[in-house]
Amino acid sequence: RFYKKAAAFVLRAVGKHSPQLAQAIVECGALEALVICLEDFDPGVKEGGAWALGYIARHNSELSQAVVDAGAVPLLVLCIQEPEIALKRIAASTLSDISKHSPELAQTVVDAGAIAYLAPMILNPDAKLKCQVLSALSQIAKHSVDLAELVVEAEIFPVVFTCLKDSDEYVKKNGATLIREIAKHSPELSQFIVNAGGVAAVIDCIGSCKGSVRLPGIMMLGYVAAHSENLSMAVIVSKVSYHFAFFL
Repeated sequence: RFYKKAAAFVLRAVGKHSPQLAQAIVECGALEALVICLEDFDPGVKEGGAWALGYIARHNSELSQAVVDAGAVPLLVLCIQEPEIALKRIAASTLSDISKHSPELAQTVVDAGAIAYLAPMILNPDAKLKCQVLSALSQIAKHSVDLAELVVEAEIFPVVFTCLKDSDEYVKKNGATLIREIAKHSPELSQFIVNAGGVAAVIDCIGSCKGSVRLPGIMMLGYVAAHSENLSMAVIVSKVSYHFAFFL
């Protein structure tokens, strides 16, 4: 297991720098070995394998597809169910890296049942895990109405609003980003968020943050207001204009 962890670390260190270096790792047949690491008994070996796969997948859709084709996704979904927090974090992060490139890759993650296991972890007390879970759900939801609806059907509302009150700024930012990625797709999804109390929750979050952390929440309000006159009025009624005047 020590050799496996060390080897996975080296592959991760090489692959993280550029798509060309990551492609060289793929061409030498490392993906199959890294996927086998995900089935290892030792959590540290699993973590090392997931980490290296994530660093390869994050570069582009071709490399991400290679990771998928190697059979990594179902095993990563199993990894997020393991009791070790560190393994959960990196498995969620790698699923996020795979999902971000295209609707097809995100659908592969969904088909493996990832949403059902990611959604309950929004309430996990570990801030770093919450950040990765929110990121993964955001990367799935951003691509299409259908994928966003699948995330919503996992009953993330109103639970996700608790993240907007979290003491960790990155949890707040990722929570607002997830809401934004859902709201942008359709008036119906935006109306659902409004009905759940999302506008008020996002405005409170914006008021409690500083700098770029506020940006996803501000964009979310813009997406909601752009869909229809009624939704725009819902934003106005929430006294958002008062808060923006304060920012200016």
